[in-house]
Amino acid sequence: QVIDLLNQAQLEKEGKLNCLKQVQEFIVNKDPSLLDNFLDEMLVFQQDRSAEVRKFVVGFIEEACKKDIELLGKVLSSLAVALGDDNVAVQKRVMLCVTQLYKFALQHVCKKRVISEELEQMWELLTQMKNQIIGMLASDNDGIRTHAIKFMEMLVLVQSTKSQDSESSKKGEADISLDVVPRAHPLVKMQELREEGGTTLEALLSLIASPTISSVNLMAGLGTLSNIARQRPVFMSTVVQTFESLHANLPTSLSKSQVSSVRKNLKLHLMSLLRHPSSFEFLPQITTLLTDLGASQAELEKNMPKATPESLKLKAESDTAAANKKAKLLDNDDIDMITMSNAEAIDLTANDLIPRLDKEAVTNLVLISMLTLPDRMPSHFNDTYTPIAAAGGQAQVAHLARLLASQMTTACIGVGFDRMEELKK
Repeated sequence: QVIDLLNQAQLEKEGKLNCLKQVQEFIVNKDPSLLDNFLDEMLVFQQDRSAEVRKFVVGFIEEACKKDIELLGKVLSSLAVALGDDNVAVQKRVMLCVTQLYKFALQHVCKKRVISEELEQMWELLTQMKNQIIGMLASDNDGIRTHAIKFMEMLVLVQSTKSQDSESSKKGEADISLDVVPRAHPLVKMQELREEGGTTLEALLSLIASPTISSVNLMAGLGTLSNIARQRPVFMSTVVQTFESLHANLPTSLSKSQVSSVRKNLKLHLMSLLRHPSSFEFLPQITTLLTDLGASQAELEKNMPKATPESLKLKAESDTAAANKKAKLLDNDDIDMITMSNAEAIDLTANDLIPRLDKEAVTNLVLISMLTLPDRMPSHFNDTYTPIAAAGGQAQVAHLARLLASQMTTACIGVGFDRMEELKK
């Protein structure tokens, strides 16, 4: 019956897709033992003129490899060719497929203690495809960039370790992380993967901060960072700071409706972070941001995380680590021992600004800025302005300092930026 269906698919134009779907049902779901026998016959259709058929073959490859990951070595070259397809829809389907299969491939390779030449070649080709997909972040196509963002989300999650507070991935999805990688594996190096995951996250953060990012990519990026923070709480601080910075520096290229959508999206993701147990130490930043975005006190109280002994202990440890880090950053004798990230530069500048933001200084800043106000209120300001709750309170002063510090660091000024540049020399 499978042979008959494959022959029909070769001859028919209209019913081709239906025949191939029936073959998939037989050899993937009903009798997977037939998969290996008919794999090459199915891969032939990757050359079909119809983009829908080529997309289907990519989906078939994904389902087949989920059934038997050993097949990946036989089909990966077909996926590599399909990634360069002229049709954007086929390219996107391949990106989705590799996003799903990469984690299973990593798990499969890590279980092998003896590395065959075929396995090594498969991993090398998969690594090339990984780099190619990350490079597609520079594509002119919004949809391609969005798929690249989701692929990079998977990479950050898979190439980092879980913690006690890590949320599980979506129901039905495999929750694979660096925890599956043995420390002395002959092919896969844990430290290299961890560093690549960190570099990938930095690339996502740079994208979110780009003044030319499209609203579609920005919303995809917000969802990605929110997922990363909830599933890998070690990145919670970085994500909260990025959301804070974005709120202060929304791209001016966005239209009125896009600004409104981004703000709603930002509020939604901040609420999901607020509910997470690991958000406890970031409550002042998150609640101030949410208030700025129009959240009511009742909404905040409803979503507030409950303090647990673990979260209180984590907060104490984090405060101690932050104090030690700050002392090192300010100690000129320690220059060779430490480097500094953009987020830490913002922290340093914000801490420098807080004691300076007294009532007299803020009043003077307001009066000076009034001299440069336009005759008419800019529409983007009107769209994004929310009355400030608890103005003058310590939390609001700290929030203002962080917003200013974010803009100052972007403008390459402030004690944090100066210190960061000093450490680079």
